[in-house]
Amino acid sequence: MLTWRTLVTALRGTAGLFSGLAVLAVAAYAALLLLGYRPVAVYSGSMAPVAGTGSLAIERAVAGSSVRVGDIITFGNPYRPGSLVTHRVAEILHARDGRVGYRTKGDANDHGDPWTIVLPQQVGQVQFVVPYAGYALVYARTREVRTALLAAVALMILGRLLKLIWLPSASPVRLERSRR
Repeated sequence: MLTWRTLVTALRGTAGLFSGLAVLAVAAYAALLLLGYRPVAVYSGSMAPVAGTGSLAIERAVAGSSVRVGDIITFGNPYRPGSLVTHRVAEILHARDGRVGYRTKGDANDHGDPWTIVLPQQVGQVQFVVPYAGYALVYARTREVRTALLAAVALMILGRLLKLIWLPSASPVRLERSRR
C-alpha cells in the first residue's frame, strides 16, 4: 500500500537522482571547457548519421592550416552571419596568390556546399559527437529554463529556511534568567 512516507521517500530519492545527474552534467561541461573543448549543438540533419539533429559536437580549436580533407569543422555560415555550420572538408583549393580555400559538404547532402571558405587562424575541429545532448544545451539557454532553474533554487532555499524556522531543533535552547 502506498503511504505518505513511501511517497515522500520516493520523491526524495528521485530529486536526489536528478540533482546528482545535473551536478554531473555541469561538472562534465566545465571539464570539457577547461580541457579546451567547446560544445556546439547540431541544428540540422546535414551531417547524419555522424551528427544528427540535436547532437552535441565536441570540438577543439586547431590551426586552420592543419585542416585536411575528411575533417569535420565548424565555421561561420557565409550566407547567415552569426550562425555556425558543422560540415566535412571535401576539397582544399590552392590559389595562385597563395590563399587556400576549403569546399565543404554535409555527409547527408547530395551536393557540396555552394561556397568556398577561407578559414581563420583557429577553427573548431569536431573530436567526437554525443547524440541528442545538443537538445539539452539548446534548451538550457532559453529564458524559460533559466527562470525555472532560478525558481527551483529559490524554492529549495525557502523550503530549507521554513524548515529551520518551523521544526523544533534536536537540542532545545535553554533560556536562563539573569540574576540581579
